[in-house]
Amino acid sequence: MKAKASPGVSTDLTGKRCRATREIRSHQGRVMRSAEGTILYVVENCGRCLFSVAWDHGVTEYAFPFEIEILDVDRAGKP
Repeated sequence: MKAKASPGVSTDLTGKRCRATREIRSHQGRVMRSAEGTILYVVENCGRCLFSVAWDHGVTEYAFPFEIEILDVDRAGKP
């Protein structure tokens, strides 16, 4: 049985690869432009859409949709 996501949380893009389109600053540090990562989930908070991303350099951080681009292929190289 698959666990149900909380209201406002979507797992439709879980596992998709993405790339930062600009530098993202946070309390954990910086995610540099062109850094790549894997989307964990998408959450709506206070009317804003946020992507939780596990960046390849080890930081997990939220990003706004305009800060990332979703790549065409996943880790297995499948479209």
